[in-house]
Amino acid sequence: MTASERRVEGAPALGLGWGWRITIFVLLFLLLALVLTQLAVLLGAPLAPTLTPWSVTPMLLAALGASWIAMRRVEGFPLRALGLPLASGAARQFVGGTALGVCLIGGVVLSFILLGWLRWVPAGGGWPVAAWVGLAAVLTAAAFTEELLFRGYAFRLLAGRYGGSVAIAVTAPVFAALHLANPNAALLPILNICLAGVLLGLAYWRTLSLWYATGVHFGWNVTMGFADLSVSGLDMGIPTYDPALTGPALWTGGRFGPEGGLCVTLAAAAGILWLWRTKRLTRSLDTTGWLTEFQP
Repeated sequence: MTASERRVEGAPALGLGWGWRITIFVLLFLLLALVLTQLAVLLGAPLAPTLTPWSVTPMLLAALGASWIAMRRVEGFPLRALGLPLASGAARQFVGGTALGVCLIGGVVLSFILLGWLRWVPAGGGWPVAAWVGLAAVLTAAAFTEELLFRGYAFRLLAGRYGGSVAIAVTAPVFAALHLANPNAALLPILNICLAGVLLGLAYWRTLSLWYATGVHFGWNVTMGFADLSVSGLDMGIPTYDPALTGPALWTGGRFGPEGGLCVTLAAAAGILWLWRTKRLTRSLDTTGWLTEFQP
C-alpha cells in the first residue's frame, strides 16, 4: 500500500467498536437517503416502485456519501481503500466481473430457450437505443449501490473482526431480506437472492475489489433485463419485444423472474463453487494493506 493509501493525515480512526461503526454507517446512509429522496421529490421525481434514475440516484449518492464519511472520518482511510481504486485495473475488474454474471444468467436464459420455455414476441416498439442505454445505466447504479451497502464498509468491518466467512453469512441474508417487499416475492426467490448474496460476497472477498463484485452484480441483472425478464420481481419494460415464458414456474421463476426458479439456484451454486476454487482471481494490492492495518 502506497503512502497515499495509508491513513489520511489529520483524520485518525475513532476509538469505537465495530458495532458502533456499523451503526454510524447505517444511520448516515438512512439520513442521506431520506434527505436526497425528499429533494428528488421536490424537484418533481415520480414515486414509483421500480428502478428509475429518480429512484436509484438518491440511493447511490447516499451510499457513496455514507461510505466516504465512514472511511475518511471514522477510519481515516480514503474511500478507494475500500476496494475502489481509480486506476490499477478498475475497468478490467469490472469487465471480468460482468463476464461472470453474464455467463451465469446467460446459461439460465439459454437453457430456457433450448427447453422451449422461452421465446419473444415483437412488441412493435422499434429499437430505441436510448432505452437500452438507460436501462444499463440504471442497473449499473443499482448494482453499485447495493455493493457499497452490503459488500463495502460494513462487510469489511465484520470480516476484520470475525473473518470473511462470517461476513458473507451475515450480509447475504440481510441482502435477501431487502427484496422481501418486491412483487411476487416468496420463499424460493428469497433463498435464491440469499445465494446470490453469498456469490457476490465471495466475489468481493476473493478480490477485495468492489469493481469486480459490482461487475458480477451488473452482469447478472443486465442479462435478465435485456432479455426483458423480471429482475428480482421488477419488470424492466423493454419496448422492443415481450417475453413468452411457458415453462414450469418452479424452474423458470414465473412472474418473479429467473431468480425465483431452481435454474438460478443451480447457476448460483455453480458460480459459488467456481469462485471458491478458481486460482484466476487475486486480491487488489491497493486494498490488502488496509485489511492488514485495520483492526476493528
